[in-house]
Amino acid sequence: MKRKSASLLCLFLLLAAPSLIALDFTYGLKGELLFCGFSGGHPNLKGYDGQDSNGIALGGYARFSYKNILSIQPELLMALKGDAFKNPATGERISLTQLYLELPLLFTVSFPLPTAVPIAPRIYAGPYWGVHLFSTGKVTDFELDIKPFDFGVVIGYGVDVRWFFFDIGHSVGLTSVSGNLKYDTHFLTVGFRIFERVASR
Repeated sequence: MKRKSASLLCLFLLLAAPSLIALDFTYGLKGELLFCGFSGGHPNLKGYDGQDSNGIALGGYARFSYKNILSIQPELLMALKGDAFKNPATGERISLTQLYLELPLLFTVSFPLPTAVPIAPRIYAGPYWGVHLFSTGKVTDFELDIKPFDFGVVIGYGVDVRWFFFDIGHSVGLTSVSGNLKYDTHFLTVGFRIFERVASR
């Protein structure tokens, strides 16, 4: 399913390329503070409760916009996710750290305000694909067998303020990364626009 989704994404971008060139274009950098958790469980973690942990994601984005209202935003992020489980009976706490290469594709609707400083609230949603690079912690001890790919959806809202933007979002894994564990992550984002090109119409 994940490979088929990635192939459909590549086909979509290839077919959409001529139209994207005619749109306004910006790119920049972004960073995210992650609040990571899991839904589901794992047979090797019976008796352990999942605990939220923090992580970070850093990377870049490109945004193709139509009249500053509708936009498509592909991203490329390196996400370092912290995971934790605790056994309430023994007090033992297991901490894991996982590194993913993530590729979100966000569809955005913006609402520019008539202000002297450009301000535009916006909402967005879209799929993301993740490639697992490595893990540290007690992954081997508990035979968690982290799967190589992750896939899910992202929703959120934010605001653009001139060259900067600020987001609050939520990503939900649709496929398990180990056993029946699926990522459930909230995040705060700060981004900075480096380049802007306005298409001639």
